Amino acid sequence: MNFATVPTPPQLFRQFERGDISREELHACLALHARNLIDEMEEARKNPKTSYLERLRNFSSARKLAKKHGRSRVREIFHTLGQVDGFPPSQILWNANHTDVPLHCFIRSRIEPVFRVTRLDVEPMNVEMEVEYGANDKKKTTRELIRMQRTARLELEVVERKPL
Repeated sequence: MNFATVPTPPQLFRQFERGDISREELHACLALHARNLIDEMEEARKNPKTSYLERLRNFSSARKLAKKHGRSRVREIFHTLGQVDGFPPSQILWNANHTDVPLHCFIRSRIEPVFRVTRLDVEPMNVEMEVEYGANDKKKTTRELIRMQRTARLELEVVERKPL
């Protein structure tokens, strides 16, 4: 099973609670998530310089976004993206609302799969952003324009996704 197609942990728990998947399937998919995290940690240990530079780039990007729009708003936007079914970066963004996870952990500048925010315009009721994700090679990177708006309950929801 391709990791990119595995539902995120919150989606898995919802599927389990609805009875769509068995306990064994839930555990198998959660084990895939755990294995992926371990693989990333092992890769960072093998290439400490690359990992350090990536962390600095991600930290800088997160700091710029937070300075311009506020940490809580950026987290809310990332969390909303993490809830979108079929959106590959949701594997990175699904727990963006957890404040104990640093904001820079949700940005991946050069290590694949990348996730970069190239433009973010935030208004009280609307958000428009351009993101790049997937491959590090600019020719193979997927670019999207994503529009969100607040519902009657003032929660953000994605209303449009367009390839660029």
